[in-house]
Amino acid sequence: MHNLKKLKRITAGIVSAAALAASVPAYMTSFTASAADHNYMEALALSLYMYDANACGSGITDGPLTWRGDCHTYDAEAPVGSLDGSLKQFVDPDGDGKVDVSGGFHDAGDHVKFNLTIGFAGSCLAMSEYLHPGIYEKAGCKDHLIYELRRTSDYLMKTTFLNSSGEVAAIAHVVASGGTDHAIWSAPEVQDYERPVYWLTAGKNNSAVCFEMAAALAGTAYVLKDADPSYAADCTKYAKALFSFGQKNIGNETGGLGGFYDTAPQYQDEEALAQAWLWIIGAGEKPPRVPNGSDYGDQQYDGWMFSWDKVWQGYSTMMYKATGEQAFADALKTELEKQGGLKVGTYNAGGWGASRYNCAKQMDAIALAKGDKDSDYAKGAKFQMDYILGDNTYNYSFLLGFGDNWPTHIHHRGANPGENGQTSKDNPSAKYTAYGLLVGGSDNNGYQDHSDKYEYTEGALDYNGCFAIACAGLAELYGGDASEINSLTAKAAEINEKFTFGSSDQTPQPTTEPPTEPSSDSGVKPTKYGDANLDGRVTLGDSLAVLQYVVNADKYPLSEQALANADCYNPGDGITGMDSVAIQQVDTGSLSEDDLPVIPDNDD
Repeated sequence: MHNLKKLKRITAGIVSAAALAASVPAYMTSFTASAADHNYMEALALSLYMYDANACGSGITDGPLTWRGDCHTYDAEAPVGSLDGSLKQFVDPDGDGKVDVSGGFHDAGDHVKFNLTIGFAGSCLAMSEYLHPGIYEKAGCKDHLIYELRRTSDYLMKTTFLNSSGEVAAIAHVVASGGTDHAIWSAPEVQDYERPVYWLTAGKNNSAVCFEMAAALAGTAYVLKDADPSYAADCTKYAKALFSFGQKNIGNETGGLGGFYDTAPQYQDEEALAQAWLWIIGAGEKPPRVPNGSDYGDQQYDGWMFSWDKVWQGYSTMMYKATGEQAFADALKTELEKQGGLKVGTYNAGGWGASRYNCAKQMDAIALAKGDKDSDYAKGAKFQMDYILGDNTYNYSFLLGFGDNWPTHIHHRGANPGENGQTSKDNPSAKYTAYGLLVGGSDNNGYQDHSDKYEYTEGALDYNGCFAIACAGLAELYGGDASEINSLTAKAAEINEKFTFGSSDQTPQPTTEPPTEPSSDSGVKPTKYGDANLDGRVTLGDSLAVLQYVVNADKYPLSEQALANADCYNPGDGITGMDSVAIQQVDTGSLSEDDLPVIPDNDD
């Protein structure tokens, strides 16, 4: 007989634990980061999950995140729309008027796909590894990095249509109308609105977009050159074709971009960065531009920091790493000083999505530190990152899920779809934590945790791209405990801990043989009694998941499999607080996993 008497001694704990479950959101975990010494390795690894939160297309269900599913799969049959008839032979060879532009990433809290920002983010991820070789391996997340770079490059190549000579014929550079998309507040998995395709062609090109795409593909080729040389070769082929197309067909076509990412006519910065990447992977000549302060040559430079639309400082950082030439360091120093510098004791951030700009400044400072963690540059960057990660007057980590407190009223339709027609204006609290998402955070005017204050509470691909470069540098300088990410993912209900990045089929394998006893009315059999969060273990996190479900099943739902596993006390009587108690006893050692399910004695 299972030990019911041990269970009775802690039954009184149900009330207080249930009250805790009602007041503590589902994404809260017992993980705590020290305010004095943040774990940069963990933060870097966690930040990669942002891309899974914004993934689009198929292959998302049963992927890295438990709360995301396949979405906008009908992008695989998008109407070709307005495109020169002579080009349709390359885009739509069967003439059915449809084109496959599925996959890729949503840009931000919305669901538009912009090759401009997908390219920028991919280039940044690759850059963070190039500038700090081996850092993702040290952080235990190299496979995850490669997984995201593959999704990036797969999509950029899919939306680049080559002619029979291997030259670019057309680029599907934006999918979905921003105006239409932004008027709809719902999770991507349930959306079915019309998503038009916006094209770039020789006569209507955007050179900056071409070069951002080329940089991302060349960066992926760099990261995968040894692990998968065949794939790296494909990326290089497309990178070169896009680079050539951007140079031959200079333009600033903003169809689909207008009002959201209005690129400047200046494209030479993106050109230089793409050229640097091609040179580094041995597929092009060394870039000729050597800066003199903030003067990069034949056009006026407006001094704006590294971002999706101005990548000069990224170029100088890359070239300083590659060549060691002092001119590139001088350019970074000049720009950092113009931007106010980074000092211990002062958080230097302003503008919409301020945290990304602060991370861009950190990139400059870390490059200038030259590996010296005791330099003023390194210390200044560290202070800024520590502020972002929670050492601020708001007591928020602006990297969601890191530490023990973070904003909850975020501007992200997937994680915060609202209930009963709520939108961002109603300020709902997020249903899920979008782990690893960097939100805009505070600026010179303060911070507002409101779902409709998107300048503070939204994140985007480019935000996390800048974060990756800065955090990788600090992880290299100051280290961290790479194993802590495993503790976090094991406790986070939103993360599928069993998912294996880099496997051939990306399908997680079960950790146990299914028991023979059924435990739910649905007929689904438990795979592991007590494992309510489906992480393959029985821990306090499972107990909390059960309590949250008992208190508010609508807000904290469990899947049929999770319910089957959770029904571990008196199977068949539904999910109750006693199931949570049984799991707690396993966690404390009062019961073993073999004692589950607990079958009570009717006389007790």
